Amino acid sequence: MANLPLLNETMTDGSRLFLQLPQTCPPSSLLRKIVCFGGMPTDFVSDWVTGETWIDFCYKGWKFSIHNPYGKYWFFAENSECPEAILQSMIQVV
Repeated sequence: MANLPLLNETMTDGSRLFLQLPQTCPPSSLLRKIVCFGGMPTDFVSDWVTGETWIDFCYKGWKFSIHNPYGKYWFFAENSECPEAILQSMIQVV
């Protein structure tokens, strides 16, 4: 899946929605993949009623969040100036 076109949607909080992928694994498995990839989790919030989860983590000095509404993983970079190469590397996580 390397070099997928990245989204460039700026959210109201200034973060950038840069990737949407189908949810192919449970959030707990994605969290393990993030750790194996070199990310440092900072928060994991799961709603057992709706099934939605937020995963916050740092990677190479940048902060990211992943949310899973509608059966997709939405990837956000807290700083919209995060380098494209680092954003592309997130594709390897899932």
